[in-house]
Amino acid sequence: MDLPSLDKLKELEKSARIEGSGIEFDSLLGLWKFNSVWKQGSDTEDSISSTLLQVLSASLELKKDTQNPEEEKFTIANAIRFGLLTLRFSGYANLERKQPLLPFTFDCIQIKVASLTILKRSLPTPDHKKRPFFALIAIDPKGKWLSARGKGGGLALWIQDK
Repeated sequence: MDLPSLDKLKELEKSARIEGSGIEFDSLLGLWKFNSVWKQGSDTEDSISSTLLQVLSASLELKKDTQNPEEEKFTIANAIRFGLLTLRFSGYANLERKQPLLPFTFDCIQIKVASLTILKRSLPTPDHKKRPFFALIAIDPKGKWLSARGKGGGLALWIQDK
């Protein structure tokens, strides 16, 4: 698969901040597997974090929120897997602004062994202005990859899991 270089991602990010990314609600739906990460201010991939997150099958899943079908809101889940063990955070997200931003909140943590849930807990909701977010940079025209910068400044690249 042909993935963009860091220089290309930075170029796309600059354009997205000025003109918007053109990323729309429906293009984000699906399961995205983590591929690469760059720490804020770094010009080299954080190979340790990238490898670890790949080994742990880190994923981002976005689905249409069926409880509010008239609104363009997502259910969001971040998960990692280690063998039969899965750690999953789930909650809600929405698009804001033209870049756009994808602010989200996780309201549940779940730990599973295979299909057996061994822990499921509610999480407190953060203040609206303190929510984490992804500043969406670009999505491949064929939907093969997605890039974003997190609230902490790191740059991430995911690939669509078909």
